[in-house]
Amino acid sequence: MIVLDKHNIIPYLREHYPAFDAAGASVSAIGDDEEDSQGLINYLFRVRGGGKSLILKQARSNMRLDDDVESTDASYCPPQDRNYSEYLSMKLRRAITPGCVPEVYYADRENHVFLMEDVSYIKPARSQLSQGVMIDGLARRVAEFLADNHFFTSEFYLDTEEFRELDRRFVNTGMRAIMENWLFLRDTPTHQCPALTRHFLPYIFADDVVVQSHLLRNKYMSSTQAFIHSDIHTSNIFADDSQIKVIDMEYTFAGPMAYDLGYFLASLVSQYCSAVFRPFPSEGERAGFKQYLLASIYDTVDCNQKRFAARWDDEAKAVYRTCPGFRDAFLRELVPDLAGYAAMPMFTLCISSFGFTQEFEVIADETLKLHALQLHCALGRRFLMGRERIRTPKDVVASILEGERDYCGLIR
Repeated sequence: MIVLDKHNIIPYLREHYPAFDAAGASVSAIGDDEEDSQGLINYLFRVRGGGKSLILKQARSNMRLDDDVESTDASYCPPQDRNYSEYLSMKLRRAITPGCVPEVYYADRENHVFLMEDVSYIKPARSQLSQGVMIDGLARRVAEFLADNHFFTSEFYLDTEEFRELDRRFVNTGMRAIMENWLFLRDTPTHQCPALTRHFLPYIFADDVVVQSHLLRNKYMSSTQAFIHSDIHTSNIFADDSQIKVIDMEYTFAGPMAYDLGYFLASLVSQYCSAVFRPFPSEGERAGFKQYLLASIYDTVDCNQKRFAARWDDEAKAVYRTCPGFRDAFLRELVPDLAGYAAMPMFTLCISSFGFTQEFEVIADETLKLHALQLHCALGRRFLMGRERIRTPKDVVASILEGERDYCGLIR
């Protein structure tokens, strides 16, 4: 296997992808000194030349974050062939939602490399939200992207054998193990937990939380409703007021649709918890941004359900179109699960050895940062333990507001 770096990428491209004009091209590594690069496990490079720019992504036997985070657990060493699965996943999703997925150009299975469109002309959603930028229509576009991808890769639309073949093709055992153990079991050694939140551990590993986390983990492992992204958060979404580009699809497999919705929703709730405590130019701007986030959280659920229902009505197999009551019941049952799934990354973020995400790191005052993280953890527990009472988009927002009121009442 060729280990690529800034010095040998141009010769590699000349040999493997001559369609790219490499004359006078420049190469830069992604992740070493760029914002919003937390948790990168692959080696990524940006190549510019001939008026074009592409991203080269390589999976190696070690993860890129191993340079910064000590890990000896084999479950954190994903298989190198994950890049080829991601390449195929992106091609499939681009066929379903062409405007929302970067173009992929080439895959090299021997060297665990693939090439894709560079979408850095748009900024990651997380970095913008962390600076108080309100991206118009972000939640609606993500919700509709998920609805379309979930519906057209589900057995509600696909021939049953086609659906089962898709499930077999993307079992993705090695990548799934990371989420199954790291996210749901929060398999983080105590000594690697940030000192600021070490006192969260008894709360997050309380018996009732662990039991409910295992129940959700079992659903994640056994449900095969549709082709899910499984790592869709605001760092993996590049967005402006007119478009989104979704990246990092290496965790893809056939799983529970509610998981994707919950995972994305959790990253909006993180922004909300930060906005409660981080500095704003004025209290009016704080209130406006919080209201934007609550509306986005509502739209994540509401727009997804409306889009999925419309796809069902127009294109579901006849056996399903003749039973609209089943459609409505199916969509209703997703909401409690998405609330529970949202809690999983909310807990894990608070104690992750990778450090806190950008929306919390922008809070310089350690006391305010701690309050934001404690609110985040408290809302995670509220979602998890009270999920059966969360049945509508309005219920999701009400749960956040109630949790904020209760927490802020305690610290006054």
